[in-house]
Amino acid sequence: MTVVAVGMDPAGTQPVLLLREVTGARRQLPVLIGLPEAAAIELQRQGVDPPRPQTHDLIRHVVDAFGRRLERVRITELRDGIYHAELQFDRETRVSSRLTDAVALAVRDGLPIEATEDVLEAGAAPVQLLDLTGADPDDEDVADDPAGPAGPDLDPAEKAEVEEFRRMLDSVSPEDFGPSGEDPAGGEKD
Repeated sequence: MTVVAVGMDPAGTQPVLLLREVTGARRQLPVLIGLPEAAAIELQRQGVDPPRPQTHDLIRHVVDAFGRRLERVRITELRDGIYHAELQFDRETRVSSRLTDAVALAVRDGLPIEATEDVLEAGAAPVQLLDLTGADPDDEDVADDPAGPAGPDLDPAEKAEVEEFRRMLDSVSPEDFGPSGEDPAGGEKD
């Protein structure tokens, strides 16, 4: 799977991570996530190094310090509307992870993102319903386009929404979200 977009839901109230199969049916997996998680993934997508290390950087440093290698991330389950994932390391080691943390690590290091068939069957939406890029879903370059949904085929309202989200990401800092690890809604999202 590849990250196609990070944006807001149609109502503009909740960030959405949009993943797409790279091969096969090219099903799309929309995942509602929190704003801090959306910001972290989008910063990773853009290759931005924040002034202070993010949690994902810490995880990478710990893995390196122990001489291990993260090989891929896998979305393993959709239970009660929450996606579950795992980090798959060398030597057959697997560690449970929040989906957003796993995706941020995969994006940062260019690692494969996989999903079980059960997850895809339960959570995927047809490409036609979610293709925000306006591009041909059979075009191989769409999935690898780092510009995501900011392509030239968006209508003006969609372009404005993407640009507004990017401006917001450019202006936020970790301190804007309160103490680290705390979600204003009272729990972890995703």
